[in-house]
Amino acid sequence: MPPSTAAKMAAITSFKLRRGAIDEKSNHAQTMKFSVLLLLTLGFNACPEGKDHNERALSAPIKGPLRLSRNPNYFEDASGTPLILCGSQTWNTLQDWGSNGAVRPLDFDAFVRFLKAHGHNFTLLWCTELPRFRSLPTTESSPPDFTVSPFPWMRTGPGLATDGGLKFNLTKFDQAYFDRLRARVQAMNSAGIYVGVYLFSGEFLLRFRCSTDGYPFTGANNVNGVDDGYRGGSVESAVASVTMTAPNAITKFQDAYVKKTIDTLNDLPNVLWIVSEEAPPKSTWWNDHLISFVRAYEKRKSFQHPIGYAALDSAADSIIYNSDADWVAPAARVSPARSCGTGKPSCKVNINDSDHSYFGMWNDTLLTNRNYAWENFTTGNQVLFMDPYLVYYPRQNRNLCAAPVNGIGSKPDPRWDNFRNNLGYILRYSRKLNLANVAPSSTLCSTHYCLAQTPSVGAEYLAYAPSGGSFTMDLSAMPESRKLAVEWFNPASGETISQNSITAGSSSRSFSAPFTGDAVLYLVDAEGHK
Repeated sequence: MPPSTAAKMAAITSFKLRRGAIDEKSNHAQTMKFSVLLLLTLGFNACPEGKDHNERALSAPIKGPLRLSRNPNYFEDASGTPLILCGSQTWNTLQDWGSNGAVRPLDFDAFVRFLKAHGHNFTLLWCTELPRFRSLPTTESSPPDFTVSPFPWMRTGPGLATDGGLKFNLTKFDQAYFDRLRARVQAMNSAGIYVGVYLFSGEFLLRFRCSTDGYPFTGANNVNGVDDGYRGGSVESAVASVTMTAPNAITKFQDAYVKKTIDTLNDLPNVLWIVSEEAPPKSTWWNDHLISFVRAYEKRKSFQHPIGYAALDSAADSIIYNSDADWVAPAARVSPARSCGTGKPSCKVNINDSDHSYFGMWNDTLLTNRNYAWENFTTGNQVLFMDPYLVYYPRQNRNLCAAPVNGIGSKPDPRWDNFRNNLGYILRYSRKLNLANVAPSSTLCSTHYCLAQTPSVGAEYLAYAPSGGSFTMDLSAMPESRKLAVEWFNPASGETISQNSITAGSSSRSFSAPFTGDAVLYLVDAEGHK
């Protein structure tokens, strides 16, 4: 039975609120457009009412931490329902950034609304290790230095650090930093959004150090006698605080900070940990140590959260697959259908982050950008977008956000809206699928991009055609006596088109997208999937 008119109007009203009143970039015309499209989807839903799997209000608070599901490609929530994670993440959502020595506070509530408006359910909170960093290539030449605040430790002195602020006392935590961290994770939880919390970065030490960076683990910047040996330049000592091969004076303070972070957030259900990103290749002992340390410390606490490991700089992805992390963010543009190695668990949930896998995506077309997201999804993976958001990045027109002051803009660049929206579209289609049973297949569709489950009753297929046009699908899993509902989706416009049901049973059924450009095709047993 189709949804009632009242149900349609209630859903349209809710969708208008998310797309209109909340979206900083929407206008009346956009709101009306999306309302009409949603009406089409509700009126011609390819999956019968009550059969959609994992549908829930996007703003519902999260009930419990994620855990590994029986399908190794996905986590499951506290109810045992598998789900995917997709969304935008940006650098300055925990610590404030700014050039010219002046940080610009971020409107965090606006960022939460931004994620909800695009239908996202995952983001990251970064930890930028350097109070001042240099050479982020935001401009073609002479990029500005950025100042960062706050930090986990109090700046008590005596004496000044190399960035001009008081020296850090590594035995005294700045409670205001941890209060901010907790409040922001709580805000995300209330919005139904999961948060990957970076414990460290690693990349900033590798790429952006300078002699006046004020790094807390350099001797000139703390009152505790802890020293990584760095004095300036691109030298091994720049990364010495993450490339040790055994516990030392630095790991003692790092471990204490990690404990404090876990104590601050452990009772919150929407947390995922991530140790580092693009850290030096020689940081494997350090990363492995922290994964083990977090797991052991959380074991005695109320919640155990998934632990992540992002690609190392210029290193093989096999390193993170062979680790003991629960989830990974590799360097490969399109992640494999299974992300397995020698660690425990052997197979990881793969969240492909464009930060590591698709640097330079701003030089590609919107179509090529969408290809990246949908190809990863239909290969069994999830997608994070390194969204520049409000960080002004005019080099190669990466991010021309409005009215920048000290390197931070006032509104996001709409150039990225189609890609942002497509991450929300991917989440929408993931909720139609039974993720407990689907698996990626390179043979069921001639485009090689398909998620499917193929029982003799209750089959479903989600295929992606990167260039659209015509392609074939193997629908022989179900007999000819069964019908498949047909739904097309246009990633360029957000339009959904339903067509008459078709007969199952063919091993090479031809399809032609009813629009130009890339296309998504969703087929499901007309009586519902398994």
